[in-house]
Amino acid sequence: MSAMRRAALWILLTGVVFVAGCATPSSQRSPAAAFWSGRIGVQIASQPPQSLSAAFELQGSAERGELLLFSPIGSTLAQLNWTPQTADLNQGGRQWSSGSLDDLTTRLSGTNLPIAALFDWLAGQATTPAGWQVDLSQWTQGLIRAERQSPLPAVQLKVILER
Repeated sequence: MSAMRRAALWILLTGVVFVAGCATPSSQRSPAAAFWSGRIGVQIASQPPQSLSAAFELQGSAERGELLLFSPIGSTLAQLNWTPQTADLNQGGRQWSSGSLDDLTTRLSGTNLPIAALFDWLAGQATTPAGWQVDLSQWTQGLIRAERQSPLPAVQLKVILER
């Protein structure tokens, strides 16, 4: 085998190993559990401005669930699990636990996200938690937009569902 063919084979094998290492195993979910996937974006009008954009998988309910965030190449950025008693966040190899889901969504995104309302919005219900306004006019096309003007800083949330 020529040196050039060995080099090409080595590059190919290295690429395969790299891609396999970035793959994320599918989560085990109950067939009855609610499940959504798509893209989520959060923009916070803070100084300096903050933003988060990721692919996501969300399953469960406002009381008990799991949120996975993925990079563009499919690696897991964060995993958030919650029950009525506790919430756990695994992000970048670091782990946090709290009795408050709000605390961990703030750690994850930079702001308190209304998880209970998000489940309603995904079901097409225009629940409006304090300070938030939701636009479900394109819900049937898989697009949800929400804004929070109060308390500051202002937040924009956009969800695009995979259909």
